[in-house]
Amino acid sequence: MDGYDPHPTDATMKDGSAEFTKNGQIDLTVQPEVISWMEENEWQAAHFEWHSIRRCTGGMGMSRVNICKSAVPVPSDQECKSTGDGFQFLAMHRHMIQSLKQLWPKHSEQFEGFKKFPTTAEEVPQQWRSDFRPWSATTLANAKIGDEIDKPENLSRFPDEGALGMWLQCFAGQAIPGTNQQASGLHGDLHFKWVRSQNTDHGLGNQFTNIDNYMFWKLHGWIDNVWEKYRVAKGMSPTDQKLKDAVAAQCYEMDAIAQVINPDLTPDPDPGNPLPEESGVFHETIRPIFESAIHKCSGCHAAPSTGPQAGLSLGGDISSADIVAGLVNKTARGGGQFKLVVPGNPDQSWLYLKVAGTAGNAGCRPSAGGTCQTGVMPQAADGKPSLTSAELSALRSWIQSGAPAPTKK
Repeated sequence: MDGYDPHPTDATMKDGSAEFTKNGQIDLTVQPEVISWMEENEWQAAHFEWHSIRRCTGGMGMSRVNICKSAVPVPSDQECKSTGDGFQFLAMHRHMIQSLKQLWPKHSEQFEGFKKFPTTAEEVPQQWRSDFRPWSATTLANAKIGDEIDKPENLSRFPDEGALGMWLQCFAGQAIPGTNQQASGLHGDLHFKWVRSQNTDHGLGNQFTNIDNYMFWKLHGWIDNVWEKYRVAKGMSPTDQKLKDAVAAQCYEMDAIAQVINPDLTPDPDPGNPLPEESGVFHETIRPIFESAIHKCSGCHAAPSTGPQAGLSLGGDISSADIVAGLVNKTARGGGQFKLVVPGNPDQSWLYLKVAGTAGNAGCRPSAGGTCQTGVMPQAADGKPSLTSAELSALRSWIQSGAPAPTKK
């Protein structure tokens, strides 16, 4: 939700690509510090499994962790079967690009795309120029549409971002639902253009590690640039809540996949020690509301092993005292100037406003770079509060009474 602080190596890391040579062939990667960070956080494997979980119904998966049978829900939008998948494809790679630029702001060039589709050898890194071969006429025609996506005749081809995402992502000739267009195959064209057949450790053709490759970010950055040009031409803003939610959703999904791959990414903060026995209004009345089978707040906000959304823990493997400590007078992400819980004042407590469905009328003022996410929580199809009046009353009463922390028995 808040992005990354700069990585410590941002001050010392080299800019540009790094050379990786094997069997006499030179390939280009991002800098070693970036690769190390991605390895530590299982990004290479999680990126591969992100694609794999979108192939569960097509018999194309090569998952190494049986991701289709994992705790991560299989998306209903499967790969290149819907425009929903096209939109998720764009949002997922934007999440990755934005994250890396935040981690290494002084070296963001590594993660920026081609300014235009490269049609000549002079437009690619020097190491690739001797091997540059002309594109097909079809690829060049599609690339021209991408580079000029903001022209009215090109905008009219794609009724929404998902249709554009399918056109960019999917194999040439695949029909795009809701349009008379077929996919361009540009994503595959760009991937297969820069494959070193004798040097595949970090190559674009290696699905397990291709995000190590410098050209991966050049091509995906170009795709992201086309998408952003489309958005601007359609009058959309980089701060649109739909976009922020979509990018965050892909971040959460990738994180959940990474934890399937490596559960040690989120170790138990108190291994081997059971939770304390506690008492008090919060522990006995309020926490059960959040953890109830009906509301399932702690399903998204469980701590710490499932990665609580918005940094907010309401249940799971955590003491009630720690939950309260994480609520009282803590800044609400997506809540502007509000705190999560202000003792004695439920009408200034973002947690209460969200579950009561009144956050939209509270006068939230987003800070610089922040947002006001005023939708009711837990999310409901009809947009109405899902807590009962008795449950809301109990939560309000607890806050009014000073939001006392539980005590150990």
